[in-house]
Amino acid sequence: LSSLFRADALAATSLYARGNMQIKILIFIAIIAMVGLFFFWNSKNNKSVGNKLSSFTIQKPQQEKINDKIIIVENVKLDYLKKDIQDFCNHYNQGGNRALPRLSFIKNKYIITFPYDIEFQYFCYFINYLKYPKGFSKSEYNPNLRAWCTTKGGDAWMTKELINKKVMIYIPDSDDEYDNVYLTTSDNIGFKMGFAVGYSHIKLDAPIFEYKPNPVSLQDIKNLDKIDF
Repeated sequence: LSSLFRADALAATSLYARGNMQIKILIFIAIIAMVGLFFFWNSKNNKSVGNKLSSFTIQKPQQEKINDKIIIVENVKLDYLKKDIQDFCNHYNQGGNRALPRLSFIKNKYIITFPYDIEFQYFCYFINYLKYPKGFSKSEYNPNLRAWCTTKGGDAWMTKELINKKVMIYIPDSDDEYDNVYLTTSDNIGFKMGFAVGYSHIKLDAPIFEYKPNPVSLQDIKNLDKIDF
């Protein structure tokens, strides 16, 4: 009888052990499944954001805002330029409508305007991004560009010598810092606007390029084919 009780006890212990093992295996499988689902969702979400922010919808203003900000780009392939503009918008518009550019075409020039305006700070960032985009080598993407606008109080980098002046903005080929733009006022005072150390700017002894007025008026491009970003 004692042997029978011991056998029953051993059988019960064996069944209990097997039951515990099965529960552990099920818990382990559930954890693996949850981790797999997490990584699948995360990679899918990151992909949609990285490509073209397919899950991010920009609500454009209903009313256009008069301004004279304009960029003229030459010596670049249209597909490369469109990608560069889209990449900039994808990055900077995640926090709001900071950049809503419009791309027009006239002869061998690409004209970029801002029908809803753009802050001077982001206008300068945009110019720098057009000159130094990500994902292109200099041999395949090396645009010539000039930009123009009228400054105003409250803009980044402003001083008495800069406020309320027509300015030409550019980046010379001699630039080797990659995080600034150069500016010449209509009365030919030159500045270098730096990004890396905040809103700093350096007055130059002489401008890199003398000021030249914008050769394209907004009226000239009013009826041209255009792409809005």
